[in-house]
Amino acid sequence: LRVRRGAAESSDQSSEVGSELGSMMAGADVFILFDTSNYMYKGRGFVYAQDAIADFVRTLDNPYRVAFYSYSRDFFRAASLTADRSQVLRGVRSTVNGDDSALYNALLMTLKDAAQYSGRKVVVVFSNGPDNSSMVAPEDVDELAQSQGIPIYMISTREAKLDPATAAVFERMSASTGGEAYYAKNWRDEKQAFAMIREDLAHLYFVSYYPQLNPNRGWRAITVKLKDPKLKKYKLRTRSGYRPIPAHVTVDAAAPSQDAVAPAQ
Repeated sequence: LRVRRGAAESSDQSSEVGSELGSMMAGADVFILFDTSNYMYKGRGFVYAQDAIADFVRTLDNPYRVAFYSYSRDFFRAASLTADRSQVLRGVRSTVNGDDSALYNALLMTLKDAAQYSGRKVVVVFSNGPDNSSMVAPEDVDELAQSQGIPIYMISTREAKLDPATAAVFERMSASTGGEAYYAKNWRDEKQAFAMIREDLAHLYFVSYYPQLNPNRGWRAITVKLKDPKLKKYKLRTRSGYRPIPAHVTVDAAAPSQDAVAPAQ
């Protein structure tokens, strides 16, 4: 759940406050997924994206931990969830050129890793092209993210938006999980997107409830509203629903290279 004032800030205001907002994000686990496929090599996009990600990691002063993963056809855990920024930055700089893009495979693995940890967590995806080699459907990824309550933020350039199918998936997946999709003019122009994500994480809240007995074991929609008319200046973004997970079932995730705790149910 994210709460934001209805009036949008200007890009200048967002940039100015962005560096200060990182200190307000204590406790958030940030999983970064970076596209190293051949889609990233147009117009030196790979180098600019590396620089942008490194700057983003440096400005996250107080999140509890950060993980950095990369993907092309294969999925690589370059830095497991850690509070050590230098380890994450080494992971960013160690990424190398890949080939085809298996975004949805990689995103599913990232979500499964994130689901093993309790507390606030988000996934930030840097991608610049369509998926052309995944075995997993984007709908399956979307449902897992919603069921686990993990917002997905998609950061890309306007090139990706030229592919209508990819743009539709990016926007649907981010919106349904409570995240957002950003399209910048180029990778050198991502500061506003980073500032907006930091702002979102600074206003990230958990709201929980116990549902009444319900025989429906399928999809359950969620709607969150503010009843007080005085709160109309605030805008809510939440996941759109979840699928109940029986108490004895855990998410079948590939074990990270570091020890993980069981997911909170």
